[in-house]
Amino acid sequence: MRVVKEAAERKNEILDIAERLFNEKGYAQTTVEDIMRECNIAKGTLYYHFKGKEEILSAMIARQIDRREETMQKIAEDTSISVVEKLIQVIHLLSNRPMPEGGSCEQENEELYQKSFTRILSRFTDVMTEIVKQGIESGEFSTPYPRESVELLFCASQLTDPHVFHWSKEEYEQKKNAFFWMLEITLGITPDAKKCLYQLSGMSMAERENEL
Repeated sequence: MRVVKEAAERKNEILDIAERLFNEKGYAQTTVEDIMRECNIAKGTLYYHFKGKEEILSAMIARQIDRREETMQKIAEDTSISVVEKLIQVIHLLSNRPMPEGGSCEQENEELYQKSFTRILSRFTDVMTEIVKQGIESGEFSTPYPRESVELLFCASQLTDPHVFHWSKEEYEQKKNAFFWMLEITLGITPDAKKCLYQLSGMSMAERENEL
């Protein structure tokens, strides 16, 4: 017996189950029938909410972005932590673009993947810029271009995205170290604030000096 649920509740249930299946089986291997069976709903019910599997994936990504943006905003507004700690926490959140495992690199999803990048860039730039401006006010950062610096750094961070590039462990570490070097230079981070960045990048002060 199928249970009648409110539209918003049913839509979220479909997204929850689809996200689990995409991660377990991969996007390409998951069918609409798999999702319907797990949700115990008829085809008409699923198509009432979504036109197809790609629209489900798009809605799932949008929901993940909403949740990350909400978390980022809370971090930006948290007065109990330093600006550098806020920056570190946000970088952790942005370390991977929200996409399911096993489906993001497939050719048919490239357009959708690019849309996710555009959404993240436009939605998260405001919050990141707010954090950088806090750093400028506190004297920890000194960039004259807070918003542009955030946009450029966000684009540069995509080089470490496993959904796009498949670097070796050594190549990945090199890209990551280069990103944090760009971060400290672009934002004009003070020597004291850099210590947190060294810890985040997994490099000691001595190792960092050897890189220069």
